Amino acid sequence: MSNNKSTEKTTRDSQKNALAITKKVLGIIGYSILALIITVFVWLGIDKFILKSPVPSIFGYATLTVETGSMESTLNIGDLIVIKETDDYKIGDIVTYIREGDKIPTTHRIIYYVGEDAYTTKGDANNSNDIDDVKKDMIIGEVVKVFPKAGLFSKWIKAEGWIYIVAILVLVVIGLLVLNAEEDGESNEESKETTDTNANKTDGASKSESTADSSTKKTE
Repeated sequence: MSNNKSTEKTTRDSQKNALAITKKVLGIIGYSILALIITVFVWLGIDKFILKSPVPSIFGYATLTVETGSMESTLNIGDLIVIKETDDYKIGDIVTYIREGDKIPTTHRIIYYVGEDAYTTKGDANNSNDIDDVKKDMIIGEVVKVFPKAGLFSKWIKAEGWIYIVAILVLVVIGLLVLNAEEDGESNEESKETTDTNANKTDGASKSESTADSSTKKTE
């Protein structure tokens, strides 16, 4: 019987340990995701509203949705493009730039050099080159990745999908609070069990001493 009880106790302890490790891992992942999301949103907010960047970026990367067909079929309406800041632009690169006085960026291909710091650009679907040359300081970055039609999802997020993002963040926070509450509860239970065990041992020792004292008195 004692062996069975010992085996059951070992099994229960192993399950508790596995569950505790799982909860800790989930907690770390949850906190990491939450911290990353908050960091991204805070930085994008600073870049847009404080630094007044026309295209907010993080770590030198920005995203835009293709709104016109001037670059079809290389870039189609609704595609999501990833732009990277760089100082090395060459013929054939697709770049995003904003001309002085404009608020909407343009994404076209470099087809000629004009001196050292200016370029002639053209949309792949256009019949003629862009009228004005593009200076290097107008360029936001080079297109390094294209996600077909993903820009439609991005537009939806900006329009109404942010509500769902907030809901997900709230659920993550609630989940982390529940995990912490369970861990605190388990810690309290373990402390109580340890206290009860020590108390029982103390009571047992006291009873033994009392019995020993009684025996001594009888002998006397």
